[in-house]
Amino acid sequence: MMRMAAFSFSNTISLLKGEGTRAKAMRASVWVILTVVFSNGVRLLSNMILTRLLFPEAFGLMALVQIFITGLQTFSDVGIRISIIQNKRGDDPDFLNTAWTLQIIRGVLLWVAACVLAWPASVIYGQPQLMLLLPVTALSLVLAGMMPTRVATANRHLNLGRLTMVGLTVQLVTVVSTALLAWWWHSVWALAVSALIAAAVNNTLSRHLLPGEPNRLRLERDSVREIIGFGKFVFLSTISTFLITTSDRAILGAYFDVDKIGIYTVGLLIGTLPNLVVSTLSNKVLLPLYRMKPTTENAGNRRKLFRARRIIAMIAVLVSAILAFIGPWLIGLLYDPRYALAGPMVTLFTLSYTAANAVVNSEDVLLANGDSRRYFIHQASVAALQICFTFLGIHYFGLLGAILAPGLAKLVTYPIRAAMTARYGALDLRADMLFMLVGGTLTGFACFLHWPELRQLLP
Repeated sequence: MMRMAAFSFSNTISLLKGEGTRAKAMRASVWVILTVVFSNGVRLLSNMILTRLLFPEAFGLMALVQIFITGLQTFSDVGIRISIIQNKRGDDPDFLNTAWTLQIIRGVLLWVAACVLAWPASVIYGQPQLMLLLPVTALSLVLAGMMPTRVATANRHLNLGRLTMVGLTVQLVTVVSTALLAWWWHSVWALAVSALIAAAVNNTLSRHLLPGEPNRLRLERDSVREIIGFGKFVFLSTISTFLITTSDRAILGAYFDVDKIGIYTVGLLIGTLPNLVVSTLSNKVLLPLYRMKPTTENAGNRRKLFRARRIIAMIAVLVSAILAFIGPWLIGLLYDPRYALAGPMVTLFTLSYTAANAVVNSEDVLLANGDSRRYFIHQASVAALQICFTFLGIHYFGLLGAILAPGLAKLVTYPIRAAMTARYGALDLRADMLFMLVGGTLTGFACFLHWPELRQLLP
């Protein structure tokens, strides 16, 4: 038994040290999981500290700012990073320099747009502080535009070691600086300035620690045509993705006070942690793997990718179930009584995101195959239904309805996802149904047990 264990361990180590696709994927997965666990642990610690130094209104204000920042990024995204990962010229210096130049132009234009939107935003939400908060925080978009393309190159080749260390270092620096600024100012400006610090540190470390040639300003016509040609549907898709990920808070802002949105943000942060792991693994590992080992090429590739997706789904479903049962207790342990309502929200979020956890972002196979048009159709369908369900949910069921809206949208649009991924041999129907059933049963039972707390979310 000891020999078998030793052999298995040494075999695993040798696999991790190899240079083949499987070894790279395993190493990348380990780095991604370590990143998610560590970064969310640090984020949780930071959140606990900041909730004691700042009022819920500060988090509500920054949630509104982030809606505009994310919206600006999304409404101008032409898929530059994905183009580098997916395109056959992804290692060509001319292509990379063109991508970098387009990034810089985009970053400057986004900051100008944020300045223009600041006054209307402050009027719409009745928050005068947004007049300055939005332009200052949006300076991070200029810094993000200057990020070297070697970040995307590392992702393209699944070389995530140094990239992970840079990300973790940035997060530690950001947490410390945010805590110090919050202690000093006791103001929402601590969160805004820390966003600039994070962008500046990330840019500097990526430029000096990641391997690759320095970028230079260049606009090669063929590269521009390829990036924009692929990116036109990515642009439309990211608008849809933005609506999927942030429309809830934008809509809630019209119905509830900013302190309630701040509490909602805490519940969202904890309750969707498993889905964050799923999305990160899909984006950082599975997307490059779909390119390296196409599911349409042979049955062996499909088996390996399905196995990887099933492992990710199983872990996500199990962690979601645990969070569903301990949600209210966990919030009570980590936060002061002002955030108690986030407890039942955590439980409900785990139920709502069951379908998303089960399918492991399988639609990414469309991007890996250059089919950005179908990817857009899928994302737009989810976004449209989710917005409708959110409005209806709030009207009839208050916060409870808003939290369940994303899950219902994922379920209703599953046939669209299934039809599109099947074209590329990436539909794993049996596993999808199994994990939806198991996850829904476990988290649904947790909701039944916590119903007295969940009733507080009703109007």
